[in-house]
Amino acid sequence: MRRVLLSTALVLLVGIGATGGVGVLQADESDAAEARAARRALAAGEIQPFGRLLAQVERECRGRFVEMELEEDDGRWIYEIKLLGPQGDVAELEYDAADLRLLEAEGRRLRALECVPPGTPD
Repeated sequence: MRRVLLSTALVLLVGIGATGGVGVLQADESDAAEARAARRALAAGEIQPFGRLLAQVERECRGRFVEMELEEDDGRWIYEIKLLGPQGDVAELEYDAADLRLLEAEGRRLRALECVPPGTPD
């Protein structure tokens, strides 16, 4: 499973905290290849833009966006997002990046988010 972290702010914070800024400028070659693959998938229409998913989540969920990752697993692209629920619980939601369909949800008090249907796998 390959993971592509597309949250620039998080990458900068982690890189600066760990290396004083030098690591941010020296990207790992495999990370760069994964980022190129994600950009190609977006350009080819294989995945939806993250902004579209974020707008959907903001419309449908009672939670605040915390973090996002895009990963490819056996040829299938998955967006993983973390939300802070209304009662302070962290939830992780997985969406199919091609059609933005909710696939899985993990966390406590998921019903409070109001966007996780009963029976959603966890």
